[in-house]
Amino acid sequence: MKFWRTTILLSLGLALAACGNQQPKKANSNSSHVKVAASSSKRNTGATLSWNQTKADKLAAFMKDFGPTKSQQFTQADLNDHVKWQGLDLTKVYKTKQPITIDGKKTPVTWLPKKGHASKTQENVVAVYVDDQDTVLFLFTLTAQRKTRVLISQYAPDGQIIKTTDTTNQAVTQGFQNIVAGKKAMLASQTTATSSSKTATTDQNKGSQAATPKQQAIVPAEFQHTWYTQDGSHKLSTVAFTANTTTEAGIEFQIFPYNAENEADIEKSNSAPVTIDPKKENWDVGNYSASDKTLGIRNWYQKVSTLYKITPRVLDGQTIPVLEEADSYTHYANYYLTPALAAKYQDKVFPDQHVQ
Repeated sequence: MKFWRTTILLSLGLALAACGNQQPKKANSNSSHVKVAASSSKRNTGATLSWNQTKADKLAAFMKDFGPTKSQQFTQADLNDHVKWQGLDLTKVYKTKQPITIDGKKTPVTWLPKKGHASKTQENVVAVYVDDQDTVLFLFTLTAQRKTRVLISQYAPDGQIIKTTDTTNQAVTQGFQNIVAGKKAMLASQTTATSSSKTATTDQNKGSQAATPKQQAIVPAEFQHTWYTQDGSHKLSTVAFTANTTTEAGIEFQIFPYNAENEADIEKSNSAPVTIDPKKENWDVGNYSASDKTLGIRNWYQKVSTLYKITPRVLDGQTIPVLEEADSYTHYANYYLTPALAAKYQDKVFPDQHVQ
């Protein structure tokens, strides 16, 4: 018994001694750090753009100032704001990663990327602004190579695809470029004031010219396309509509509501010869009648409107939308959505169309 107890105590002592001499393992902090870094590297495989919150705030200030120069107010459409553009929820566009079209060409983009998640190859939309009249949408894009671009949409979206083109507004384009470069962007109101000051020194008729009236979305979405017609001499002509513009023969005309005219201009339009304010040469007056689905447009100084109506026509067994152009007395032309259709049905006159 004593031997057994001595043996147990000896074994226990040796075991305790062995435990006392054993050193605890140190945590390998370097190994842990490498794993985290590798994991982070996997998550952030995209590009980092020359864009941050400070620049975003400067753009917001610029657009807040820019809006009133166009009698508009612009709202930023952020990732989760659910701002709508002509009925389209932009948040759904972002989250479903929809492409856009640029001058008719479908183009993939990265919508409002987080830091380190931008595309290295395609355009990144870093900011979106919509005007309060639902007529203008700006997309501010930036590439990994610091190339800036400002796209504008004034067309109804095609499903969830936004149709754009490059803006011709140099103040917006230059302002965004300066902000990205870290330079001071001259506010749009300052640019306008400078331009107006220069104009005032040479414009002798400034006092008689009215301010630009406020535009509204006049043209319905179904009209907002480029339409084609071809005459017997195979000459192709087009007319294109946005929510508040029409373009014919490459010349864009702004469309204002009927009540935008002032009394002086009405008197001028009734006098002979007509006195034309050069500022208003490319102004149109428009109205849409929902009852007969007819869009009426006339030049600022003209008395008679050109009437446009979309009628579905059955041609060769297919129902095709046809844009019919006429006035109150006679039919002028039929427009189609493609040059091929315009060529196929050139000079086509339907039985219910009156041609003098």
